[in-house]
Order: sequence, then C-alpha cells, then structure tokens
Amino acid sequence: MSKVRRPTICRACHAGCSVVVEIEDGRPVSVQGDPDSPLYRGFCCVKGRNMAAVQQSPRRLLHSQKRGADGRHAPIPVEQAMDEIAERLRRIVDEHGPRSLATYSGTMATNAGAANGAVTSAFLKAMGSRMGFNSNTIDQPGKMVAAALCGRFMAPPTPFSEASVVLLVGCNPLVAMSGGIPHTNPGRTLTDALRRGLRLLVIDPRRSETARRAHLHLQPRPGEDVAILAALLRVILEEGLADRAFVEAHVSGVDALRAAVEPFTPERVAVRADVATDDLVRLARLFAGHGPGVATAGTGPNMSGHTTLVEYLLLALNAICGRFQRSGDRVAEPPCLRAPQVFKEQAMPPMAEYAYGFGERMRVRGLANTAAGMPTAALADEILEPGPGRVRALISHGGNPVAAWPDQLKTIEAMESLDLLVQIDAKMSATARLADYVIAVRHPLEMPGMTLTQEYLSDYAVGFGTTAPWAQYTPALVEPPPGSDVIDDWRFFYGLAQRLGVQLVIKPVSFSGTVRVPGQTMDMIEEPTTDALFDMVTRGSRVPLDEVRRHPAGAVFDDPPVFVAPKDEGASGRLDVGNDVMMAELGRVAQEETTPVADAAHPFRLVSRRQPNVLNSVGCDEPGQLGGRTTNPAHLHPDDLAALGLAEGDLVEIRSGRAGILGVVAADATLRRGLVSMTHSWGDGPSRDGEVREIGANTGRLSAVDVDYERFTGLPRMSNIPVDVRPLARPS
Repeated sequence: MSKVRRPTICRACHAGCSVVVEIEDGRPVSVQGDPDSPLYRGFCCVKGRNMAAVQQSPRRLLHSQKRGADGRHAPIPVEQAMDEIAERLRRIVDEHGPRSLATYSGTMATNAGAANGAVTSAFLKAMGSRMGFNSNTIDQPGKMVAAALCGRFMAPPTPFSEASVVLLVGCNPLVAMSGGIPHTNPGRTLTDALRRGLRLLVIDPRRSETARRAHLHLQPRPGEDVAILAALLRVILEEGLADRAFVEAHVSGVDALRAAVEPFTPERVAVRADVATDDLVRLARLFAGHGPGVATAGTGPNMSGHTTLVEYLLLALNAICGRFQRSGDRVAEPPCLRAPQVFKEQAMPPMAEYAYGFGERMRVRGLANTAAGMPTAALADEILEPGPGRVRALISHGGNPVAAWPDQLKTIEAMESLDLLVQIDAKMSATARLADYVIAVRHPLEMPGMTLTQEYLSDYAVGFGTTAPWAQYTPALVEPPPGSDVIDDWRFFYGLAQRLGVQLVIKPVSFSGTVRVPGQTMDMIEEPTTDALFDMVTRGSRVPLDEVRRHPAGAVFDDPPVFVAPKDEGASGRLDVGNDVMMAELGRVAQEETTPVADAAHPFRLVSRRQPNVLNSVGCDEPGQLGGRTTNPAHLHPDDLAALGLAEGDLVEIRSGRAGILGVVAADATLRRGLVSMTHSWGDGPSRDGEVREIGANTGRLSAVDVDYERFTGLPRMSNIPVDVRPLARPS
C-alpha cells in the first residue's frame, strides 16, 4: 500500500478551507484541516472532513441517467446524452425562440468549480437567452439591489482585524461560515477578537451559537428588523453620534432619512419588537460610539419580507457611522486571482436604474432583472404561464429546485410540465428524479480548483470576506472510480455548444472598481483543459495564476501592499441614504400596527436556521455528516412543547396558509416562545412525507411565491411564516 498526503481546497462550501487529503492506492481516505495554513489554522468543518466518504459514496452517480417512458431512469453514456439533449434543445429553441431556454445555477455550481459560472453564462449568451437564474435571488438578493440604490464606497469596509465593534443581524457565522466574521476559522478568529476587545452585538430571535458570545443580544420578534434598524438610526442621528466628517464628505439624503426614521422611537419599536427600550438605545450607542466596525445581516432577515429595505438600512447605518477605510489605509484583502481593483476614499454614486426592473422582463407579477440577477422565485410561473415566451427547457446545475425553491408544490408542477429538464448532479436528488436527463459529474477531488470563488465574498456585501490576500490552486488529486463515466460540470455546456454550433466567449471575473479585461473566444474544435480554462478566467489577475500554482498549500500574496488612494479631484459621487423609494417603503412599515395582530389560525412563526453539517440541500443524506440525526427537527421552546402536550421526537403537522408538512419536534431553549425553527432545503415531494424521520421535511412548501412577496426582487416570505402546529403521533 502507498500512502501520500496532498494539500488541496475544500469545496464543500464557500469557505474554501485549506485541507490535507490522505490518499491510499489512489483513493482518498481522510481529509483534515491544514495545520500549517496561516489563515485557516487547521480548521475544517465536518462537511469538509467527510469529502473522502462523499467521493466514495454508494449514493453517488457514476453514470448519467435518462428517464424512460415508464418514468424510471437508466444509465446513458454522457456523450450520447449530450447528443440527444442538444437535438431536443435545437428543436425547442428553433420553434419557440431563445427565451424558451433557461438555466439555474445553485450553490454547488460555484463551490465545486471555479470556472463553471463563466462557461454557463457564455453558453446562455451564445444561445441568445437572457433567462439565467441563480440561488442568490432566493437567499439575500437585497444586498445587491440595496447597493445599487445607495451607491458603493470605493474603499473597503473596516477590516475585521481592526474592528472594535461588529453588529450581526440574523447572522450566525459560527455555523454559516459567512457574514460578519471571516470564514477562515471563524470560531478561533472570534475568540482572538474578543480577547483584544471587540464588542459583538447580535440581533436574533434565537440565542444562536454566535449570539451566546455577544456582549449585547437583542432577541426580538422575528420580522422586526426594519423597525429595529430604523430605531438605531434614529438614536444615532438624534444624539449626534454619526461620523460628521465622513457624512459631510461622502453622504447625501441624511435629512430624508432623519424624517423617515422619526416615527421609530425606541419606546415604540421596543413594544412592537418585544425588546427592552434601554437595550435598544444601548445597542445604538455601542455601535456608533465604539467603532470602527461594521454591521451586516444574514439569511433570516432577508427572507422575512423586506430583503432590500433591511439591506438598505444597514448600508445607511454603515455610511452615517463612516465604517469604511480612508486614504492611506492598507487594504487587508486586495484581489489575487481577479484583475487589480482600484481602492479610493471616494463614493461611487447610486445606479438605481440597474437596481431592479430593468433588462429582461418576466411575464408575471411585473418583475424583471435585478442587480442580484433574474428573480428565481418567479421561474416556476414562467414555466407554467402559457403563451409566447414560456420557458420550456431548463438546465439546473449544482442546485436542487424541488428542495431549495420557495413554493415547492408549484415548483414540482413546473418541473413536471417542462418539455426538457436536465439536472447536473452528483446524486439522484429530488429534482434529478423528475429530470429527463441527469448528468453525472466529477467530485471536487477529481478536478482542479482555485480560490476564485472565495474572492467573490468581499465584494458580495459589507462584512463578508477574509483577512488577507489569500490564494490557492489545486490540481486534481484522484481519478474517478474505475468504470465511471463522469465529466467536469463546465464540459457539459461546452459539449452542447459544440453540437449546437455556437461560439463561447469567456469573460474574466470582474467587479465594480476592477480593471476590465476583454473576453476570449474558446477553441470549439479542440476541447481545452480545465487548467487552460482557469487561465482564461483569471487573465489579467493581480497575482498570475502560475505564481499561485507555485504554492500548492496556498499563500498570502501581500507584496506589494495595496493602499487606499485619495479622492479624485472634482469627484462628486455620494452614497445616498435617502432614496425616495426606500423612504416610501420605510413609511409603509411605520404605519403598521405597533403590536402585531394575533393570528388565531396560525399562532406560531416558522423561522429559518442553518446546521453546521449540511449546506442547503447538500449533505442531508450523508451519514458521516449527520451524527445519527437524519431529519431537520422542528425546534420549539420547551414551554411550547409542554403547552402542546409534546415530547422530543413526537410528530407534528406544520401548516401555513399555503400547505402543510410533517415535522419531528425537538426542544430548543434558545428560541423565543411562539417560534418553530427549522433548516431549509431538506425533504422531498409530498409522496415521501411519510419518510420525514429519514429524510426531513421541506419548509419551502409553506411559502407561496405570489403572496407576500417583495416587489423589487420577487422574493416571497421564506422565514417568519405564520404557521399552526398540531400534534400527530408519538414515535413507536
């Protein structure tokens, strides 16, 4: 037997931890965090440590599948599958036009392959369709839409290493590995920061793993984030706690913001949010007076009904408190594998015309493209709505719409009504079982990788990212299992393009403020290698990819250092914290009842949460990650369980105004009373509800995409959902 240890990048989630894989006779046998990594410092969560088992899993697809007339799937050579799919696509597009083709890119489309997005986008553009959808628009789309309405500051926010205060709203980075605390070993990073004096402030209806370590934790009713943020802004403005110099130099709209937050007195908001008035005021004073630092939000507030307004108020809070670096400050995380970025003590003005409602228009609910992408929550209706422009073919890549999209019943109906559904997947997921073709793909350990995905995070939102200019490249470490027929994800789109006779043009990744690099045409006769594709995607990067390849365990590329430049002479751009549309939205919230009206039919609120051992729908069936728990429990406060006559492990029906699911209850004293807390993206369709103890339950079924949705992004309420909880039976 021959054993070797090789460094690589974990691609189980967006954190991209540096890990070491032990390989025995060509098979991975274990994965551990790299103790020599200066950023990750040996950290790797259970998802990464289970990568070797996933590569060898008996549930893994090793051959692509085709559904027969009887509804059953049978193996098909991937080249034959691409031949047939291309022919069917050609007929659909020729008859119904390019808009009849849509793609959906889920979480793993980005995590597993750093160049997948570039090829998918190139394919869709070459086909003439603008119907590209992604998981971001059913997660936190308000971040990008709000940034377009407010404008962007060209200097980075306060680096975590220099922060004296951090405010997290519905954010649990110790589990989610993102938001507010760098994803590079977040637990140890937070411990070090608290020791040096960081003040951690948390707003969350649950005393989460992160909230337990906070200096001040507000535990409000869910869905009151807008009112709370408005109250914080009111206190800061009224007490003169804003950063006057920053506001005078870079911010506009303060008077409009001041007028809009006037109704949100701490006393009034304390009643509606059910928190102490003194705590609300204290939190505002701590955040404004204990800087520098940042405020950021997570999935829960974004899914609770006001994703854009929540994120806009957070940007306003960071702006009036001046939570950005200044001229001469060293940039903690300049890009490595992206083009050089220009950092200045200067505001880029709003681009409200590109926030929402532009470009490709949906045929339902008046929705259109947004700064976050096309509204995924409307895609099921686009498939079901008859008439010209209907989506008839969908390629779903690295995601699981049946498990992840809101309004599961409508999603299933849409998947079943497509003329062609292709699922690119590693397993027979809930969506794969409905697909005409399932394309089996390589495991990340069987493909080259790089940390380009991780560089997205610092541009994603204030408070996201890491602590240094880190980059790592990894070659493929092992071959697929003998006899398998799997391909790199991007090769599927390339193979279709070849068969359809269209030219793919690959564009290097760029963000606001980066130097733009022209795209390159792919050779459509001689298929490039994945490494050649990586070279195309990173062309013009600040650190050449070849230099990164010279450091197999990764490295910090901080030479030469990057500093914030002064403001351009005559520059007049300002951050706008008083956008008319956002102020009008805030006015509508102010007119709501101070005390929420009780809903006798739905007395509980279902709120979202994350688990450390799964990522959305990925890992829910992996024994090595589950620790013996095979379901996503319906957590309730022990007093609520007692009031309902329930004990741990009992079965309940959870019903919203849209539909119902089953749940296995568990006690959670960290919750407010009146809440049901569950992880999303578990379970399957209604036909498998009886297996709730083995596969979990799907909370997306409780949402309705055409009721209580945000008019900017189309995102429906996916958390803070009014529900009823009824006991069914005790376990046998």
